[in-house]
Amino acid sequence: MLLLALALPAAPADRWVRVRSAHFELFTEGGEAGGRDLVQYFEQVHSFFRQAFDLDSAAQGARLVRIVCFRSPKEFERYESSRIADGAFHAGSAHDYIVMKNSAANRNQMAVHEYTHLVLRHSNQEIPVWLDEGLAEVYSNLEARGSAIVVGQPIPGRVAALERGRWIDLRTLVSASRASPVYNDKSSAEMFYAESWALVHMLALDNAYSPRLKSLLYALPHSTSVAALENTYAKPIARVEADLRVYMERSQFNAAVFAIRLPESEPAPQVKLQAGLEARLALAELLLDRPGRTAEARAAFEQAVHDYPKRAEAEQGLGELLAHERREREAAAHFARAAALGDTDARMFVEYGRVLSLMDRPEDAAAALRKAVTLDPALDDAHFELALLLVKREAFGEAIDQFRLVKKLPPAEAPRYYYHLAYAHYKLGQVDQARLLAQKAKPVTRNPDEVERLNSLLRALDSER
Repeated sequence: MLLLALALPAAPADRWVRVRSAHFELFTEGGEAGGRDLVQYFEQVHSFFRQAFDLDSAAQGARLVRIVCFRSPKEFERYESSRIADGAFHAGSAHDYIVMKNSAANRNQMAVHEYTHLVLRHSNQEIPVWLDEGLAEVYSNLEARGSAIVVGQPIPGRVAALERGRWIDLRTLVSASRASPVYNDKSSAEMFYAESWALVHMLALDNAYSPRLKSLLYALPHSTSVAALENTYAKPIARVEADLRVYMERSQFNAAVFAIRLPESEPAPQVKLQAGLEARLALAELLLDRPGRTAEARAAFEQAVHDYPKRAEAEQGLGELLAHERREREAAAHFARAAALGDTDARMFVEYGRVLSLMDRPEDAAAALRKAVTLDPALDDAHFELALLLVKREAFGEAIDQFRLVKKLPPAEAPRYYYHLAYAHYKLGQVDQARLLAQKAKPVTRNPDEVERLNSLLRALDSER
Protein backbone atom coordinates (compact mmCIF):
# COMPACT_ATOMS: atom_id res chain seq x y z
CA MET A 1 0.00 0.00 0.00
CA LEU A 2 2.87 2.36 0.80
CA LEU A 3 4.51 1.65 -2.55
CA LEU A 4 1.17 2.22 -4.30
CA ALA A 5 0.70 5.56 -2.55
CA LEU A 6 4.19 6.64 -3.55
CA ALA A 7 3.45 5.74 -7.15
CA LEU A 8 0.29 7.86 -7.35
CA PRO A 9 0.74 11.34 -8.86
CA ALA A 10 0.53 14.16 -6.37
CA ALA A 11 -2.48 16.47 -6.51
CA PRO A 12 -1.62 19.68 -8.29
CA ALA A 13 -0.61 22.40 -5.86
CA ASP A 14 -3.08 25.22 -5.38
CA ARG A 15 -0.92 28.26 -6.14
CA TRP A 16 -3.76 30.75 -6.48
CA VAL A 17 -3.75 33.70 -4.12
CA ARG A 18 -6.69 36.06 -3.69
CA VAL A 19 -6.00 39.59 -2.48
CA ARG A 20 -9.06 41.71 -1.78
CA SER A 21 -8.97 45.45 -1.07
CA ALA A 22 -11.58 48.21 -0.92
CA HIS A 23 -12.10 48.37 -4.70
CA PHE A 24 -10.29 45.36 -6.18
CA GLU A 25 -10.17 41.57 -5.99
CA LEU A 26 -6.96 40.11 -7.40
CA PHE A 27 -6.37 36.48 -8.33
CA THR A 28 -2.75 35.59 -9.01
CA GLU A 29 -0.39 32.64 -9.18
CA GLY A 30 2.52 35.05 -8.76
CA GLY A 31 2.74 34.89 -4.98
CA GLU A 32 1.34 36.84 -2.05
CA ALA A 33 3.93 39.64 -1.97
CA GLY A 34 3.54 40.50 -5.64
CA GLY A 35 -0.24 40.35 -5.29
CA ARG A 36 -0.22 42.77 -2.36
CA ASP A 37 2.01 45.19 -4.26
CA LEU A 38 -0.18 45.14 -7.36
CA VAL A 39 -3.43 45.65 -5.42
CA GLN A 40 -1.87 48.54 -3.52
CA TYR A 41 -0.81 50.09 -6.82
CA PHE A 42 -4.33 49.72 -8.23
CA GLU A 43 -5.76 51.38 -5.12
CA GLN A 44 -3.35 54.29 -5.59
CA VAL A 45 -4.37 54.65 -9.23
CA HIS A 46 -8.04 54.53 -8.21
CA SER A 47 -7.39 57.31 -5.70
CA PHE A 48 -5.61 59.39 -8.34
CA PHE A 49 -8.49 59.25 -10.79
CA ARG A 50 -11.04 59.94 -8.06
CA GLN A 51 -9.21 63.02 -6.76
CA ALA A 52 -7.82 64.39 -10.01
CA PHE A 53 -11.13 64.30 -11.86
CA ASP A 54 -13.55 64.61 -8.94
CA LEU A 55 -15.12 61.24 -9.68
CA ASP A 56 -17.51 59.58 -7.28
CA SER A 57 -17.56 55.83 -6.74
CA ALA A 58 -20.23 55.38 -9.42
CA ALA A 59 -18.02 56.99 -12.07
CA GLN A 60 -15.32 54.40 -11.39
CA GLY A 61 -17.73 51.55 -10.80
CA ALA A 62 -19.25 50.85 -7.38
CA ARG A 63 -18.62 47.10 -7.66
CA LEU A 64 -15.32 45.36 -7.09
CA VAL A 65 -13.05 45.14 -10.10
CA ARG A 66 -11.58 41.69 -10.56
CA ILE A 67 -7.97 41.38 -11.72
CA VAL A 68 -6.57 38.06 -12.89
CA CYS A 69 -2.82 37.66 -13.36
CA PHE A 70 -1.97 34.54 -15.36
CA ARG A 71 1.35 32.84 -14.81
CA SER A 72 1.56 31.42 -18.33
CA PRO A 73 0.85 33.10 -21.70
CA LYS A 74 -1.09 29.97 -22.70
CA GLU A 75 -3.58 30.42 -19.86
CA PHE A 76 -3.90 34.13 -20.65
CA GLU A 77 -4.71 33.33 -24.29
CA ARG A 78 -7.43 30.91 -23.20
CA TYR A 79 -9.40 33.80 -21.71
CA GLU A 80 -8.22 36.65 -23.93
CA SER A 81 -8.56 36.21 -27.68
CA SER A 82 -6.13 38.99 -28.62
CA ARG A 83 -2.53 37.89 -28.95
CA ILE A 84 -1.34 41.45 -29.41
CA ALA A 85 -1.70 42.81 -25.89
CA ASP A 86 -0.41 41.55 -22.53
CA GLY A 87 -3.55 42.76 -20.78
CA ALA A 88 -7.20 43.48 -21.47
CA PHE A 89 -10.28 44.99 -19.86
CA HIS A 90 -13.70 43.33 -20.05
CA ALA A 91 -16.97 44.72 -18.71
CA GLY A 92 -19.03 41.88 -17.25
CA SER A 93 -22.56 41.56 -15.96
CA ALA A 94 -21.50 41.13 -12.31
CA HIS A 95 -17.89 42.35 -12.28
CA ASP A 96 -15.49 44.28 -14.47
CA TYR A 97 -12.37 42.26 -15.28
CA ILE A 98 -8.78 43.16 -15.99
CA VAL A 99 -6.77 40.16 -17.19
CA MET A 100 -2.99 40.34 -17.41
CA LYS A 101 0.13 38.30 -17.96
CA ASN A 102 1.96 38.23 -14.66
CA SER A 103 5.28 38.05 -16.50
CA ALA A 104 4.77 41.34 -18.37
CA ALA A 105 7.79 43.57 -17.88
CA ASN A 106 5.68 46.74 -17.78
CA ARG A 107 3.01 45.32 -15.48
CA ASN A 108 2.19 48.53 -13.60
CA GLN A 109 2.01 50.56 -16.80
CA MET A 110 -0.27 47.96 -18.35
CA ALA A 111 -2.43 47.96 -15.20
CA VAL A 112 -3.04 51.71 -15.43
CA HIS A 113 -3.75 51.43 -19.16
CA GLU A 114 -6.52 48.87 -18.58
CA TYR A 115 -7.91 50.69 -15.55
CA THR A 116 -8.19 53.87 -17.62
CA HIS A 117 -10.44 51.94 -20.02
CA LEU A 118 -12.64 51.04 -17.05
CA VAL A 119 -12.89 54.66 -15.88
CA LEU A 120 -13.73 55.84 -19.40
CA ARG A 121 -16.40 53.16 -19.74
CA HIS A 122 -18.07 54.24 -16.52
CA SER A 123 -18.21 57.80 -17.78
CA ASN A 124 -21.07 56.54 -20.01
CA GLN A 125 -19.67 58.35 -23.05
CA GLU A 126 -18.97 56.72 -26.38
CA ILE A 127 -15.48 57.64 -27.50
CA PRO A 128 -13.57 56.53 -30.61
CA VAL A 129 -10.99 53.80 -30.23
CA TRP A 130 -8.00 56.06 -31.00
CA LEU A 131 -8.99 58.36 -28.14
CA ASP A 132 -9.73 55.47 -25.78
CA GLU A 133 -6.34 53.85 -26.40
CA GLY A 134 -4.51 57.17 -26.57
CA LEU A 135 -5.81 58.35 -23.20
CA ALA A 136 -5.03 54.98 -21.65
CA GLU A 137 -1.45 55.24 -22.92
CA VAL A 138 -0.97 58.85 -21.77
CA TYR A 139 -2.04 57.94 -18.23
CA SER A 140 -0.29 54.56 -18.18
CA ASN A 141 3.06 55.83 -16.84
CA LEU A 142 1.81 58.30 -14.24
CA GLU A 143 4.45 58.82 -11.58
CA ALA A 144 4.36 60.04 -7.99
CA ARG A 145 6.92 62.73 -7.19
CA GLY A 146 6.60 63.78 -3.58
CA SER A 147 3.15 65.29 -3.17
CA ALA A 148 2.55 65.58 -6.93
CA ILE A 149 1.51 63.20 -9.69
CA VAL A 150 3.11 63.66 -13.11
CA VAL A 151 1.16 62.53 -16.17
CA GLY A 152 2.27 62.53 -19.79
CA GLN A 153 5.94 61.64 -19.68
CA PRO A 154 7.26 60.18 -22.95
CA ILE A 155 6.98 56.43 -23.28
CA PRO A 156 10.29 55.24 -24.77
CA GLY A 157 8.77 52.24 -26.54
CA ARG A 158 6.11 54.37 -28.25
CA VAL A 159 8.64 57.03 -29.24
CA ALA A 160 10.95 54.38 -30.71
CA ALA A 161 8.08 52.80 -32.68
CA LEU A 162 7.24 56.17 -34.23
CA GLU A 163 10.89 56.81 -35.10
CA ARG A 164 11.51 53.51 -36.83
CA GLY A 165 8.10 52.50 -38.18
CA ARG A 166 5.78 53.53 -40.98
CA TRP A 167 3.05 55.80 -39.68
CA ILE A 168 -0.64 55.09 -40.24
CA ASP A 169 -2.38 57.77 -42.26
CA LEU A 170 -4.08 59.95 -39.62
CA ARG A 171 -7.45 59.84 -41.38
CA THR A 172 -7.30 56.03 -41.25
CA LEU A 173 -6.17 56.04 -37.62
CA VAL A 174 -8.99 58.23 -36.28
CA SER A 175 -11.62 56.48 -38.43
CA ALA A 176 -10.76 52.99 -37.14
CA SER A 177 -13.18 50.92 -35.07
CA ARG A 178 -12.38 47.97 -32.82
CA ALA A 179 -13.15 45.70 -35.76
CA SER A 180 -10.72 47.46 -38.11
CA PRO A 181 -7.68 45.51 -39.33
CA VAL A 182 -5.42 48.43 -38.50
CA TYR A 183 -6.36 47.97 -34.84
CA ASN A 184 -6.39 44.16 -34.72
CA ASP A 185 -3.49 43.09 -36.93
CA LYS A 186 -0.26 42.48 -35.09
CA SER A 187 1.69 44.12 -37.91
CA SER A 188 -0.04 47.47 -37.40
CA ALA A 189 -1.21 47.33 -33.77
CA GLU A 190 2.05 48.63 -32.29
CA MET A 191 1.91 51.69 -34.55
CA PHE A 192 -1.79 52.19 -33.79
CA TYR A 193 -1.06 52.39 -30.05
CA ALA A 194 2.03 54.55 -30.55
CA GLU A 195 0.37 57.01 -32.89
CA SER A 196 -2.79 57.20 -30.77
CA TRP A 197 -0.60 57.99 -27.75
CA ALA A 198 1.25 60.70 -29.68
CA LEU A 199 -1.95 62.29 -31.00
CA VAL A 200 -3.67 62.41 -27.60
CA HIS A 201 -0.46 63.67 -25.99
CA MET A 202 -0.37 66.57 -28.46
CA LEU A 203 -4.08 67.34 -28.17
CA ALA A 204 -3.96 67.30 -24.36
CA LEU A 205 -0.57 68.86 -23.60
CA ASP A 206 0.68 70.91 -26.55
CA ASN A 207 0.38 74.65 -25.97
CA ALA A 208 -1.27 75.19 -29.36
CA TYR A 209 -3.73 72.29 -29.27
CA SER A 210 -4.65 71.79 -25.61
CA PRO A 211 -6.80 74.95 -25.19
CA ARG A 212 -9.39 73.50 -27.59
CA LEU A 213 -9.40 69.94 -26.24
CA LYS A 214 -12.72 70.41 -24.42
CA SER A 215 -14.32 71.69 -27.63
CA LEU A 216 -13.05 68.59 -29.45
CA LEU A 217 -14.43 66.26 -26.78
CA TYR A 218 -17.80 67.99 -27.05
CA ALA A 219 -17.80 67.66 -30.85
CA LEU A 220 -16.77 63.98 -31.08
CA PRO A 221 -20.14 62.40 -30.13
CA HIS A 222 -21.89 64.47 -32.80
CA SER A 223 -19.65 63.85 -35.83
CA THR A 224 -16.85 61.72 -37.20
CA SER A 225 -13.41 62.10 -35.67
CA VAL A 226 -12.08 63.61 -38.90
CA ALA A 227 -14.82 66.27 -39.00
CA ALA A 228 -14.47 66.99 -35.27
CA LEU A 229 -10.71 67.52 -35.58
CA GLU A 230 -10.98 69.65 -38.70
CA ASN A 231 -13.78 71.84 -37.33
CA THR A 232 -12.29 72.24 -33.86
CA TYR A 233 -8.84 73.27 -35.06
CA ALA A 234 -9.91 74.91 -38.33
CA LYS A 235 -7.42 72.95 -40.42
CA PRO A 236 -7.54 69.86 -42.66
CA ILE A 237 -6.67 66.49 -41.18
CA ALA A 238 -3.47 66.41 -43.27
CA ARG A 239 -2.29 69.56 -41.50
CA VAL A 240 -3.02 68.02 -38.10
CA GLU A 241 -0.89 65.05 -39.12
CA ALA A 242 1.92 67.35 -40.23
CA ASP A 243 1.76 69.14 -36.87
CA LEU A 244 1.89 65.77 -35.11
CA ARG A 245 5.05 64.77 -36.95
CA VAL A 246 6.71 68.04 -36.01
CA TYR A 247 5.52 67.60 -32.43
CA MET A 248 7.19 64.20 -32.17
CA GLU A 249 10.51 65.62 -33.39
CA ARG A 250 10.83 67.81 -30.30
CA SER A 251 13.46 67.11 -27.70
CA GLN A 252 11.13 68.04 -24.82
CA PHE A 253 7.44 67.45 -24.07
CA ASN A 254 4.98 69.06 -21.71
CA ALA A 255 3.53 67.03 -18.85
CA ALA A 256 0.60 67.60 -16.51
CA VAL A 257 1.24 67.88 -12.78
CA PHE A 258 -1.52 67.09 -10.26
CA ALA A 259 -1.12 68.22 -6.66
CA ILE A 260 -2.36 64.94 -5.20
CA ARG A 261 -0.68 62.58 -2.81
CA LEU A 262 -1.48 58.95 -3.44
CA PRO A 263 -2.48 57.35 -0.11
CA GLU A 264 -1.56 53.96 1.16
CA SER A 265 -4.23 51.33 0.53
CA GLU A 266 -6.47 51.08 3.56
CA PRO A 267 -7.81 49.08 5.14
CA ALA A 268 -5.13 46.45 4.69
CA PRO A 269 -5.92 43.99 1.88
CA GLN A 270 -7.34 40.61 2.87
CA VAL A 271 -5.25 37.69 1.60
CA LYS A 272 -6.43 34.13 1.05
CA LEU A 273 -3.92 31.46 0.11
CA GLN A 274 -4.95 28.34 -1.80
CA ALA A 275 -7.79 30.26 -3.42
CA GLY A 276 -8.14 27.85 -6.33
CA LEU A 277 -11.93 27.53 -6.07
CA GLU A 278 -12.46 31.29 -5.94
CA ALA A 279 -10.17 31.76 -8.94
CA ARG A 280 -11.91 29.03 -10.93
CA LEU A 281 -15.33 30.56 -10.26
CA ALA A 282 -14.09 34.01 -11.27
CA LEU A 283 -12.72 32.62 -14.53
CA ALA A 284 -15.93 30.71 -15.20
CA GLU A 285 -17.87 33.94 -14.74
CA LEU A 286 -15.48 35.64 -17.15
CA LEU A 287 -16.24 32.95 -19.74
CA LEU A 288 -19.98 33.32 -19.14
CA ASP A 289 -19.81 36.96 -20.17
CA ARG A 290 -17.98 36.19 -23.40
CA PRO A 291 -20.10 35.53 -26.53
CA GLY A 292 -20.16 31.91 -27.62
CA ARG A 293 -18.46 30.53 -24.52
CA THR A 294 -21.44 29.64 -22.34
CA ALA A 295 -20.83 25.90 -22.72
CA GLU A 296 -17.26 26.30 -21.43
CA ALA A 297 -18.55 28.34 -18.51
CA ARG A 298 -21.16 25.71 -17.66
CA ALA A 299 -18.56 22.95 -17.71
CA ALA A 300 -16.29 24.99 -15.44
CA PHE A 301 -19.07 25.65 -12.90
CA GLU A 302 -20.18 22.00 -12.93
CA GLN A 303 -16.61 20.81 -12.43
CA ALA A 304 -16.20 23.18 -9.49
CA VAL A 305 -19.32 21.72 -7.82
CA HIS A 306 -17.95 18.20 -8.42
CA ASP A 307 -14.53 19.06 -7.01
CA TYR A 308 -15.81 21.07 -4.04
CA PRO A 309 -19.10 19.39 -2.99
CA LYS A 310 -19.22 21.10 0.40
CA ARG A 311 -18.42 24.65 -0.66
CA ALA A 312 -21.29 27.13 -0.86
CA GLU A 313 -19.44 29.27 -3.42
CA ALA A 314 -19.42 26.44 -5.97
CA GLU A 315 -23.17 25.86 -5.60
CA GLN A 316 -23.77 29.60 -5.87
CA GLY A 317 -21.73 29.86 -9.06
CA LEU A 318 -23.62 27.07 -10.79
CA GLY A 319 -26.92 28.52 -9.58
CA GLU A 320 -26.04 31.89 -11.10
CA LEU A 321 -25.23 30.26 -14.44
CA LEU A 322 -28.53 28.38 -14.46
CA ALA A 323 -30.40 31.56 -13.58
CA HIS A 324 -28.60 33.26 -16.47
CA GLU A 325 -29.93 30.48 -18.73
CA ARG A 326 -33.48 30.94 -17.36
CA ARG A 327 -33.46 27.46 -15.80
CA GLU A 328 -35.10 28.70 -12.60
CA ARG A 329 -36.01 25.39 -10.96
CA GLU A 330 -32.47 24.02 -11.26
CA ALA A 331 -30.98 27.34 -10.19
CA ALA A 332 -33.20 27.44 -7.10
CA ALA A 333 -32.01 23.99 -6.07
CA HIS A 334 -28.36 25.05 -6.17
CA PHE A 335 -29.09 28.34 -4.38
CA ALA A 336 -30.90 26.36 -1.66
CA ARG A 337 -27.85 24.11 -1.25
CA ALA A 338 -25.59 27.15 -1.10
CA ALA A 339 -27.77 28.62 1.66
CA ALA A 340 -27.74 25.31 3.54
CA LEU A 341 -23.94 25.26 3.33
CA GLY A 342 -23.83 28.66 5.03
CA ASP A 343 -23.54 31.08 2.11
CA THR A 344 -23.37 34.67 3.40
CA ASP A 345 -23.19 36.49 0.06
CA ALA A 346 -26.10 38.95 0.00
CA ARG A 347 -26.04 39.07 -3.81
CA MET A 348 -26.67 35.32 -3.94
CA PHE A 349 -29.83 35.78 -1.90
CA VAL A 350 -30.95 38.59 -4.23
CA GLU A 351 -30.58 36.28 -7.23
CA TYR A 352 -32.27 33.48 -5.27
CA GLY A 353 -35.18 35.81 -4.53
CA ARG A 354 -35.52 36.75 -8.20
CA VAL A 355 -35.60 33.09 -9.21
CA LEU A 356 -38.19 32.20 -6.58
CA SER A 357 -40.34 35.13 -7.65
CA LEU A 358 -40.25 33.92 -11.26
CA MET A 359 -41.30 30.49 -9.98
CA ASP A 360 -44.34 32.14 -8.33
CA ARG A 361 -43.12 31.44 -4.80
CA PRO A 362 -43.57 34.93 -3.36
CA GLU A 363 -43.25 34.00 0.32
CA ASP A 364 -39.98 32.14 -0.22
CA ALA A 365 -38.76 34.96 -2.48
CA ALA A 366 -39.51 37.54 0.22
CA ALA A 367 -37.62 35.44 2.79
CA ALA A 368 -34.55 35.26 0.53
CA LEU A 369 -34.62 39.00 -0.15
CA ARG A 370 -35.04 39.83 3.54
CA LYS A 371 -31.99 37.66 4.20
CA ALA A 372 -30.07 39.69 1.60
CA VAL A 373 -31.09 42.96 3.29
CA THR A 374 -29.98 41.59 6.66
CA LEU A 375 -26.61 40.46 5.31
CA ASP A 376 -25.92 43.76 3.52
CA PRO A 377 -28.20 46.66 4.50
CA ALA A 378 -26.42 48.92 1.97
CA LEU A 379 -27.13 46.66 -1.03
CA ASP A 380 -29.46 48.67 -3.27
CA ASP A 381 -30.42 45.67 -5.41
CA ALA A 382 -31.77 43.86 -2.34
CA HIS A 383 -34.01 46.76 -1.28
CA PHE A 384 -35.17 47.31 -4.87
CA GLU A 385 -36.09 43.68 -5.54
CA LEU A 386 -37.81 43.38 -2.17
CA ALA A 387 -39.78 46.56 -2.85
CA LEU A 388 -40.95 45.27 -6.24
CA LEU A 389 -42.07 42.01 -4.65
CA LEU A 390 -43.92 43.84 -1.87
CA VAL A 391 -45.81 45.92 -4.46
CA LYS A 392 -46.82 42.67 -6.15
CA ARG A 393 -48.02 41.35 -2.80
CA GLU A 394 -49.92 44.62 -2.18
CA ALA A 395 -47.86 45.48 0.89
CA PHE A 396 -47.63 49.05 -0.38
CA GLY A 397 -46.50 50.84 2.78
CA GLU A 398 -43.62 48.45 3.39
CA ALA A 399 -42.73 48.61 -0.31
CA ILE A 400 -42.39 52.41 -0.11
CA ASP A 401 -40.11 52.02 2.91
CA GLN A 402 -37.86 49.69 0.93
CA PHE A 403 -37.84 52.00 -2.12
CA ARG A 404 -36.68 54.84 0.14
CA LEU A 405 -33.63 52.79 1.17
CA VAL A 406 -32.41 52.56 -2.43
CA LYS A 407 -29.59 55.06 -2.91
CA LYS A 408 -28.46 54.40 -6.48
CA LEU A 409 -29.58 52.12 -9.33
CA PRO A 410 -28.44 51.66 -12.92
CA PRO A 411 -30.26 54.08 -15.28
CA ALA A 412 -31.94 51.10 -16.96
CA GLU A 413 -33.89 50.42 -13.76
CA ALA A 414 -35.33 53.95 -13.51
CA PRO A 415 -38.61 53.10 -15.33
CA ARG A 416 -39.44 50.22 -12.99
CA TYR A 417 -38.40 52.22 -9.93
CA TYR A 418 -40.57 55.25 -10.66
CA TYR A 419 -43.57 53.28 -11.93
CA HIS A 420 -43.82 50.86 -9.01
CA LEU A 421 -43.17 53.57 -6.43
CA ALA A 422 -45.84 55.73 -8.08
CA TYR A 423 -48.24 52.79 -8.15
CA ALA A 424 -47.68 52.10 -4.43
CA HIS A 425 -48.48 55.72 -3.55
CA TYR A 426 -51.55 55.62 -5.81
CA LYS A 427 -52.91 52.51 -4.09
CA LEU A 428 -52.47 54.23 -0.72
CA GLY A 429 -54.48 57.22 -1.97
CA GLN A 430 -51.45 59.53 -2.18
CA VAL A 431 -52.39 60.82 -5.62
CA ASP A 432 -50.21 63.94 -5.82
CA GLN A 433 -47.06 62.04 -4.90
CA ALA A 434 -48.00 59.26 -7.33
CA ARG A 435 -48.54 61.76 -10.14
CA LEU A 436 -45.15 63.42 -9.49
CA LEU A 437 -43.36 60.07 -9.66
CA ALA A 438 -45.25 58.96 -12.76
CA GLN A 439 -44.20 62.16 -14.52
CA LYS A 440 -40.58 61.40 -13.63
CA ALA A 441 -41.01 57.98 -15.24
CA LYS A 442 -42.23 59.36 -18.58
CA PRO A 443 -38.92 60.61 -20.08
CA VAL A 444 -37.03 57.42 -19.15
CA THR A 445 -39.66 54.83 -20.14
CA ARG A 446 -39.26 53.50 -23.70
CA ASN A 447 -40.30 49.85 -23.68
CA PRO A 448 -43.74 49.71 -25.36
CA ASP A 449 -45.30 47.51 -22.65
CA GLU A 450 -43.93 49.72 -19.90
CA VAL A 451 -45.11 52.85 -21.73
CA GLU A 452 -48.65 51.45 -21.97
CA ARG A 453 -48.66 50.47 -18.30
CA LEU A 454 -47.43 53.93 -17.29
CA ASN A 455 -50.05 55.64 -19.47
CA SER A 456 -52.73 53.50 -17.84
CA LEU A 457 -51.56 54.67 -14.42
CA LEU A 458 -51.53 58.30 -15.57
CA ARG A 459 -55.11 57.95 -16.84
CA ALA A 460 -56.15 56.52 -13.49
CA LEU A 461 -54.46 59.41 -11.70
CA ASP A 462 -56.16 61.95 -13.96
CA SER A 463 -59.52 60.44 -13.09
CA GLU A 464 -58.84 61.22 -9.42
CA ARG A 465 -58.86 64.99 -10.07
